[in-house]
Amino acid sequence: MNSQILKMMGSFVLLILAQVLLFNQINIFGSVNPMLYLLFLVMYPFDQNQTFYIFIGFLLGFFIDFISQTGGAHTIASLSVSYLRPIIMKYSYGLTSERPKSILTDPRKTNNFVFLLIFISVHHLIYFSIAYFSADAFLLIIKNSLLTMIFSLILILLISSLYRVK
Repeated sequence: MNSQILKMMGSFVLLILAQVLLFNQINIFGSVNPMLYLLFLVMYPFDQNQTFYIFIGFLLGFFIDFISQTGGAHTIASLSVSYLRPIIMKYSYGLTSERPKSILTDPRKTNNFVFLLIFISVHHLIYFSIAYFSADAFLLIIKNSLLTMIFSLILILLISSLYRVK
């Protein structure tokens, strides 16, 4: 097996376990849980098969939902951002510029930050909309999405800086 595939499989399992066993137990301000498992979806290379990426996004959300018993909200949100990633990439990196192979190898910090911000924001808005599934909870959805997005973004930026290729 290719060492790249083994690294991806290891990080897939490790991030699921870290999310379920550690980060789901952290309650910042009583209800905010950072979602570190999005790091896998962010680190997945841009030049790989998009159909396989969508399938991996489904599996990632499914395993988080299955172990956490959360009823499908992670699956829908992960599947949605996996499908929307090419659109988010076009908005973040532009149409005419050369696409980076991965967010970890791209030196354009502003574009990477915009990509992460949009990617995580869309995921959290979809997740909390499905989790609460009520128009009466609009302000609660916005508040939880914003707070969780901030903490998830900080955590993903810190951890991805450890993996950054110099």
